[in-house]
Amino acid sequence: MIRMPSSVLTPSRGRTRRAALSAALATGGAAALAACSASSSGESAATSKAAAPVTIQYWDWAAVWKDLVGQLVDAFTAKHPNVTIQWQIAPDYWTKLTASIAGDSAPDTWRMNGPNLPSWVTLGLLEDISNYVAKDKDATASIKAMAPVIADYTKRGGKQWTMPFGQAISGIVAYNEEILKGEGAALPADQWTGGKWTWAALQETAAKLTRRDGSRHGYFVDRNYETGWVPYLHANGGTIFTADGKRSAINTPQAREALELMVNMATKQLVSPTKEELAQESAEARFLAGKLAMWPQGSWQIKDLNLKARNFKWDLVPVPFAPRTTKNGSTNQMASIAMAKTTKAKDTVWEWQKFIGSKDGQDIIARAEYFPARTDSAEQVYYDAKLGPAHRTLMRDVLKVTQPLPFLDIAGNTDGWGPIVNPIIDKMFAGQLSVQDGVQQMHDQLNAGIDRGFK
Repeated sequence: MIRMPSSVLTPSRGRTRRAALSAALATGGAAALAACSASSSGESAATSKAAAPVTIQYWDWAAVWKDLVGQLVDAFTAKHPNVTIQWQIAPDYWTKLTASIAGDSAPDTWRMNGPNLPSWVTLGLLEDISNYVAKDKDATASIKAMAPVIADYTKRGGKQWTMPFGQAISGIVAYNEEILKGEGAALPADQWTGGKWTWAALQETAAKLTRRDGSRHGYFVDRNYETGWVPYLHANGGTIFTADGKRSAINTPQAREALELMVNMATKQLVSPTKEELAQESAEARFLAGKLAMWPQGSWQIKDLNLKARNFKWDLVPVPFAPRTTKNGSTNQMASIAMAKTTKAKDTVWEWQKFIGSKDGQDIIARAEYFPARTDSAEQVYYDAKLGPAHRTLMRDVLKVTQPLPFLDIAGNTDGWGPIVNPIIDKMFAGQLSVQDGVQQMHDQLNAGIDRGFK
């Protein structure tokens, strides 16, 4: 199912930022939140900036990366002993963040996600850091060292808005190597290397690994868009929205073919656990217990799976080549570090952003097994096969094709498409709606929702 960050914003169109966000938060149900704590201390005069104590606030949303944030803060403050970073993993992150911006009590800096970035730029909620980058050859070199997909995404309208942090990339299939060998099936990584890992090969392999008594399934058909069907949609040359995030682009043969693959594998070929079976035992539990042979994944799950899959050998492979394009596909949740427009410590926040993009900062991120933005940190740290699994280096082939997570850059609720898409996807899998009719309905309802701002 679609899991979207909660952030409902409306362009100001001449209104103040407070008025624009207050209206948006009322729509999102967050207006009742109390204003967050006051902002940071101001910076001193230029002659004493280097030695003057400065305190800034940094917010992040990912509790799973709490240790990583702490390591980054410690490394930065070791280099800048006059700086104190008051940081937190904020609960109900997007609601709290938008409320704080509306109340002029925003943190000095925060981690920005990919889907919200375009609309937040349009809203004018982020400080433009282009001048800082232009004047700093080291920062310029850092951005040039980053994967183009994230470097380009954070630069919008010719301006640099945030500093790339790292990437959460889907389009990976984890598989139990021992099950495949036991059934005499060709290993997906070997098929990939030979150019034979196709949609047809996936279906054939999944069928071979499925036991018809229900004790084991060959593949988990995930209805979640991020790790489930959108990587196949992208592989086949399709997309949910237009490139500018203004209209639906789902009603295409590329989309129908990708969704037909998923629906057929689940409802006709019966190679995936049913919704009822998953309610009894999750896909993860089934995979770890040897009841599921192949499981679609995101890069953020690899570290955890290495820790949990101790009783068998597992490996990974990109999602298979689509017949229409002969390419694989992926989504990318591109995280970056933002500067608040209202911060009184812009130079210090910039030093923090610059550190995050530096080789030192990116190596810390890569060592935590978070996919870094910089390609040199990925090559020298993240792709190391010793981290596991054996074909971890195939993540290079996923990065080559990855695309931004679907986003909307419109007035209104930019997450409002999930409640439209999810029920239609469910009806397709339940056999209540054909894929062709479902895609048409999705397209029409999405455009109608965009026209009204999903209100």
